Parts: sequence; structure tokens; C-alpha cells
Amino acid sequence: MNFFAKIIFGLSVVLLNACATTLYTTHYGVFTAENSAGDARQVRIYWQTAEIEGWDGKRYRALPFVLETQCSDRILRFYDQQSNRLRGCLPAEEGGIAYCGNASLDTDPRGLPIDNGDVCATVTDRSGATNLLELDGDVLISLACQPKETRRQFGRKFKNQDYLKPSVTPYVVATRRVSGKDVNSVAPTLSSHSSICDPGRTR
Repeated sequence: MNFFAKIIFGLSVVLLNACATTLYTTHYGVFTAENSAGDARQVRIYWQTAEIEGWDGKRYRALPFVLETQCSDRILRFYDQQSNRLRGCLPAEEGGIAYCGNASLDTDPRGLPIDNGDVCATVTDRSGATNLLELDGDVLISLACQPKETRRQFGRKFKNQDYLKPSVTPYVVATRRVSGKDVNSVAPTLSSHSSICDPGRTR
């Protein structure tokens, strides 16, 4: 490619990128439930969809479904086959949105070991959505794992690693949708005040 061709190619890339616009929608819900240690905690869930409009028309993509538990540093991310095939742990032909377990961090509800990639949790909605772009309205969260340790030591400090308690009955969570990409500016945040989280508490 000669000098002038490189300039033209570079300008084309810049123009194409400049013409593309991306509109983000954040879907979120906040509810109160027990973590695996039996503490009542707020739980925040969210996922984001993006509408990308460029020279070749509109495209749609989704970011992972995220589950955060109050007072905990542990964040669970759920993937579908479309958002990340390598992170999926459900059969591709069936589809689905799932959190894939980590053998070093998770166990089954009885405290027994799991294998890496075991399905620890799934998400769908009342219409049976199997991918994040379809997910909408009330979501159903089924959880079949718990943390191996509810607290872990990092240097001289202990940090909570607990998350939503496993349940044979799905958690049903109402969600809202708002325009915007910055989750913390468009959705309620979880308080980590010491009066709630009590960081000096030991188990």
C-alpha cells in the first residue's frame, strides 16, 4: 500500500467511526435477600444493551448480566453464547444466560466441590429469554452454588466474598430500563456503610 493509499484508508476508517453512533440502555433491578451466610443484603442486577448505527445500518449487542451483593467484593457475571462464546457453559444449541462456576471460589449448596465451568446460576425472564438481547421485564435468577469462603484475606485485610443465597425457587426481580451507559449514575448503588457491613466482624 503506497503513501497516498494509506492516507485514504486512514481517512476512511476515521470517517466510518465518526459516522457511527451508539445508544446504550441500562436495565437494572435492586432487591433484598439473604446471602449464603444468612445476612439480609441488597442485591443489584443490571445488564446493558447497545444500538449501534453506522454506515452499514443498525447493529445490536449486549454486555454481560451482572449480579452484585451488598457489602461484598464478589461480582458474578452471566454470559450468553452471543455475548461471549468462550465464557458460556450452557449447550450452544439450547442457548441461555449463565454464570459459570469457578472451582477455586465456588461450591455446590452442600459445600461439595464443583468443576470449573459448571453451571452455577442462570437468568431468564417470564418469556423464557435465552439471550441478553431478548431479556426484559421481570427476570428469574436461579442459583445453585455458594462461595467456598465468605471472606478472603488480601494482604492484611479481609474482604467479603459472599453473594446471593442459593435457592431451588428462582428469585423474581422487577427491572427498569433507562437510557445511559454509566450504571452508577442511572441506577441505585448499594450502600457499604459500616453500620450495615461491619467490616470488623469475623466468622
